[in-house]
Amino acid sequence: MSRSNDESADQVLWALRALGGEATLGDLVAVTGISRAETERALEILMARGRGHARVLDRGDLTYHLEPDRDGVPAEAGRAPGEISRPRRASAIALARRTIFDRKTLRLIRARDGVLSLAELVEQTGLPMRDAEREMRRLADSWSGEPHVGLDGHTVHAFPELMSSVHGRFHAREPRPAWVRGEDPMDHARIRDRRARLGTALAATGAFTMASVPLLVGAPVAGAVALGVAAAGGALLATGARAVLRHHRRFRFRQRDTLRRYALGYVVETALAGKGVVSLDRTLRFIQGRAGPQPVSRAGVEAALRQLAADFDAPITAEGGDIFFGFRNVKRQFLASHLLRRQLALGRTVSGETVFDTADSPESASARELDVFDRELRLGSPPRSDNRPPG
Repeated sequence: MSRSNDESADQVLWALRALGGEATLGDLVAVTGISRAETERALEILMARGRGHARVLDRGDLTYHLEPDRDGVPAEAGRAPGEISRPRRASAIALARRTIFDRKTLRLIRARDGVLSLAELVEQTGLPMRDAEREMRRLADSWSGEPHVGLDGHTVHAFPELMSSVHGRFHAREPRPAWVRGEDPMDHARIRDRRARLGTALAATGAFTMASVPLLVGAPVAGAVALGVAAAGGALLATGARAVLRHHRRFRFRQRDTLRRYALGYVVETALAGKGVVSLDRTLRFIQGRAGPQPVSRAGVEAALRQLAADFDAPITAEGGDIFFGFRNVKRQFLASHLLRRQLALGRTVSGETVFDTADSPESASARELDVFDRELRLGSPPRSDNRPPG
């Protein structure tokens, strides 16, 4: 499940256009949601094709620029190539879901000043802790995340490369947490609608197939063939109905994943507001208030809370017919990332004089190098070492 080099180059080209023709590597990966290594390969392709160029600034920062069109301005940005409108293969759908997930997570990292704890990732995605740990390792590998040991020994990851931008301080809007709507964080509205339409089509096909069985009974192909047709129709009808009902509003709160995500939302709100003691009865009332007339299973909510307690090492106490869960570690993880965020202050605006530009002619490059050398002499500091971009 990977993109071709041309697909990555198209996404980076779109991102450069959307960002006004100028961006840092952090800007580009935050917009496209593709890995640092893929973005760098795509930039090399664009520069080799004459579609872009790179500049090294006097502080060693590297910025990328879109070559202007014939009229002298960057082309208009169209629909993001990652927004796959009609995926034809299962791998294309999986890649689209992964891209959506990564873009939301990168927005979260930027909105929280480049620092993220596991508890914050779990809150945002609704993933179980084991899956969140795996995702955090992947994020660190893909976007140069650095682990730090914070408060109470909690590991917090910092992403300094994502926090440099040519567009001033990056005010990213946080994506809505998964529990707010109780939906799969890797889903997109178009994908959900497509899945619902597919389920409806399967159910209709199954119903039509089963309706045709009586016509086969009187035909020479009766018997085993009619039985096979009936079985196939029943399977199609059941599969389609399951796909439709699973995501229907009237049945959402019967799903274990939905109950877990809403329970997680209540746990995080309670933990950040106080000491993090959550009772089963209060959590049930919280979720029932969002379910409206739909009944919510007490046993299902208890199972969700016990799973969250296992994820966050929360002690469990039974008293007076109620069950209490101590989610102190949730708040401590949020606090650990907050303290590291203030300590590192990663947000940075990239600016300065250009000391090297891949678009320069040999004559312009020589003149620029002389200017840089003269400026360094006037400032009384030795000339900087060459910091040329890849490719």
